[in-house]
Amino acid sequence: PHIPFQDQRVIREVELFMEELQPDMIVYPGDIGDWYGISSFDKNPSRADRLQSDLSSVGAMFKRQRALCPNARMIEEDGNHEDRLRRFIWRHPGVAGLRDLDLARLMRVEDTWEVLPYKSLVEYASLLIEHGDLVRQHAAYTAKAMFEKRGSSGIVGHTHRFGVYTRRDASEEYIYVENGCTCRLDPEYAPFPNWQQSFTYVIAYDPHHLCVIPVPITAQGFRAEGRWYGRKE
Repeated sequence: PHIPFQDQRVIREVELFMEELQPDMIVYPGDIGDWYGISSFDKNPSRADRLQSDLSSVGAMFKRQRALCPNARMIEEDGNHEDRLRRFIWRHPGVAGLRDLDLARLMRVEDTWEVLPYKSLVEYASLLIEHGDLVRQHAAYTAKAMFEKRGSSGIVGHTHRFGVYTRRDASEEYIYVENGCTCRLDPEYAPFPNWQQSFTYVIAYDPHHLCVIPVPITAQGFRAEGRWYGRKE
């Protein structure tokens, strides 16, 4: 969601769905926070000193979702925005010795979420879930590039775009999903971005039979598992 640039309406609707679905596993493929205050890019001075507030907001969302789905395994994969903390420490090595200077502890979720380093892969049966490090110009082009890189089905973040690439060969069918975003579509640093809001859920009938269901989110809401989440139809 790129907190503090998240779309709170969308987050609320997705959390309603999460609470009803009660998934066994929740995976965030990176860029949960924007970590604007330690970005190397030019910054709006009014936001530049809000790093602690942003850390607390991400931690609060994770704790809220843990309460909604108490039995789920919860995983956060660092994206390039979370990796800003590592890059900041490397540029300022004098702070490296401070206690608790890692993201999970700073967000106060070290006991409730698994926080994996940047460029980690989560493998569930035949499905790979990752932040990703490729960007192509159009939606679904990155999904195709990731399939060609990995040779498997998967879900990738990073681009903020929603798209699906499918392929079938003599022995198997594949699907790769660009997972979109749940952030606002009007950020101050990217006017009129070609982004789409969406998320993906997976129903596992057995390890060899996964139903990967990408869900586009419109300005009105989304439909999943036969129910409408959002403004009344």
